[in-house]
Amino acid sequence: MSDATPQPAGAPTPVVAPRRRGVGAGVVGAGTLVANVFGYALFLVLNRELGADELGAVASLLNLVVIAGVAALSTQLVSAWRVALHRPDAHATALRTGAVVGLVVTGAVLVLTPVVTPLLHLDGPLPVLLVAASMVPTCVTSAVQGTLQGGERFVALGTLYAVVSILRTAGGAVAAWLGWGVTGVMALTALAAWVVAAGAVVLVRGHLRRSLDPAVPTQVRRVLAGMAGTSALLVASTIDTPVARHVLPGEDSGAYAVLSLFAKAAFWGPAFLVTVLYAGMSRARGARPLLLALAGTGAIVAVGVTFSAVLSGPLVRIVGGVGYEHLAGLVPVFTALGGAWALSQVLVFWGAARGRHLVGYLVWSAVGLATVAVVGWRNATVGEVATTFLTASVVVAVVGTLASLPRRATAERPDVSPVTSA
Repeated sequence: MSDATPQPAGAPTPVVAPRRRGVGAGVVGAGTLVANVFGYALFLVLNRELGADELGAVASLLNLVVIAGVAALSTQLVSAWRVALHRPDAHATALRTGAVVGLVVTGAVLVLTPVVTPLLHLDGPLPVLLVAASMVPTCVTSAVQGTLQGGERFVALGTLYAVVSILRTAGGAVAAWLGWGVTGVMALTALAAWVVAAGAVVLVRGHLRRSLDPAVPTQVRRVLAGMAGTSALLVASTIDTPVARHVLPGEDSGAYAVLSLFAKAAFWGPAFLVTVLYAGMSRARGARPLLLALAGTGAIVAVGVTFSAVLSGPLVRIVGGVGYEHLAGLVPVFTALGGAWALSQVLVFWGAARGRHLVGYLVWSAVGLATVAVVGWRNATVGEVATTFLTASVVVAVVGTLASLPRRATAERPDVSPVTSA
């Protein structure tokens, strides 16, 4: 699909036909499915090629990539919002913003490396430095994804989602097969991030020269201001694995990493719905896109939890092998954990589109309390850690829904910046 014809800021935006939106959901859903399959395939390889302690380290570092890249999601949503409302130089601004934000996050990871290395029980700082090396390409890729999302170029967006995961999986799997250990896996996944970023920029190459013009503004301030709300879910959906790595013995942290794949499946599986509806959320004067996203996501989550409860034994054998079969009873717990965060993600995206970040702050508060509880006393078993974070996710989903549903039928302005008000 091609970019929409530019219009002046504040100009009326055509309503996207339901059929086109349905096709978009299918394409992005397929791309997300492929991305998830390859993401799980990476861990299937790692589960069999790495020992439990190495597996726990790699899982924690890969989640650290996501946590360190929380600004990437904020970059994507700000970029999507600007393109959806046809702001001037929206594509060029997105590219400049992604590069600058990536450099800022890289610096932050470098500063924290001496602290993170012992916390994750690593032999040296190199794996964390490789995490830092992946920040710039991650943020640039997210900026491009935002322009595709806002312009409703769903074929390109779904394809990019899939390619990101395929290349990362290939890099990590090759390193594991070659016996390069934790450092090798992180090195090749960082290399894959740079390759993906180069390919993503090609999709918006017509705006590349303009993005190099110093006169083009960046949206770094808005991205950083919006991180507390729009990126809270990335931390929430990944921080439990590094925390488990810190508090649990090596083999138990490896087991947690295996089971966390079910949470990731439940979290990312329904994500295509809110991705497709986000541009409409940015322009909507009512709550219809929110209700559609909550209903669709809730239905997918319910099916997933039921499916995981009925087939927990075979599923855990497929994902981790017979060595983890004794943990089959925890499969629906992890699925519910990811599912609750998926519902919260809908609420966070809705808030971002309206310039409100109450649910994002609620996520940070709940995750902070859960982390304190786990580090302090709820850390005797894998199940104890998981149920603590599950409780936090359910509270956010319930309270966030009550806070987000409109109390009266009022027209909301669709042209509010997604990060300028709380």
